[in-house]
Amino acid sequence: MKNFSLLLLFLVLGTGSLFAQKQKPVTTSFWVAGACGMCKTTIESAVDVKGVLTANYDLANHRLTLTYKPDKISIDTIHRLLHEAGYDTEVGNCTEEQYNRVHQCCRYRDPELKHP
Repeated sequence: MKNFSLLLLFLVLGTGSLFAQKQKPVTTSFWVAGACGMCKTTIESAVDVKGVLTANYDLANHRLTLTYKPDKISIDTIHRLLHEAGYDTEVGNCTEEQYNRVHQCCRYRDPELKHP
């Protein structure tokens, strides 16, 4: 009976810790480079992954606002996805190789281009 009580105690404690690990969705906003409407589409598509609930890129302010589940995806992973898509973020820049894959009209680093 003592073993059964201990087993039951561990089961209850273990189950409780599983539920405690679920975190509420987080909404955040941060700077992402972008130059045109195609950038908006690409940026929002880059973070259309499991764990991200909503994403909206404001081109005029270069702000990505998103809601995500931190127990499913980290903010570092979100920034990495944006870098892989060819976009600089407030925490770092994509590589030249990644940047060179963006469409010509999306070249936000090119001072020769005139963007609205």
